[in-house]
Amino acid sequence: MAFYIRRLTSRYPLLLGPVLTGLVLVLIGSGCERENPRFSSPAATFGTYRQALENRDLELLWSCYSETYRAQLPVDYPAWSQEWKQKTDAQLKAELRREITAEETINDRIGFLLFDATTLESRQTPPFFYFIREADGWKITSHLDSLFHQELEHAIERGEFVLPDG
Repeated sequence: MAFYIRRLTSRYPLLLGPVLTGLVLVLIGSGCERENPRFSSPAATFGTYRQALENRDLELLWSCYSETYRAQLPVDYPAWSQEWKQKTDAQLKAELRREITAEETINDRIGFLLFDATTLESRQTPPFFYFIREADGWKITSHLDSLFHQELEHAIERGEFVLPDG
C-alpha cells in the first residue's frame, strides 16, 4: 500500500495533503462513539448487569444504568453504592433469577426486555427492564425516564411501536 501512495503522490504531489487529511479523519472517526460489546444490545447489557451482581462489582453495575436514569436518582454514586452494599444475598439471588422471555428493540434508540413472571421475586416486581441507547451502547433506564418517554412517544407517532390493548 505504501508503494501505491508513494507512486500516487510522486505523480500528483498536490494530492498528498488531502489524501493524508482524509486518512487521518477516517482513522479518528472510526474511534468515535464506539459501542462497548458489553452494552451492544439490551440482552447484552442485562448480561453485564447480572455479571456485576454476581461479582458485586458496583462500578460495573452503575455503568449499566443510563445517564438520565442516574441523574434522576435521589442519591449520588457513593450513597447508591452504600445502599447496594447493604443488599442481602437473598435480594441479589432474587435479581439473578430473572430470565428473559422477550427482547424488543423498538428502534435504534429504545427497547425493553420482558422477564418470565415465574422468575420474578413477587407479583409486584415489574416484568420489564427498559433501555435507551447511549454513545457506548444500550443502558438500563426507567419507563419514567423523561428521555425514554419522549423517545417512546416519537416511536409511537412514527408507527415503530404500538401499545398493547388493555
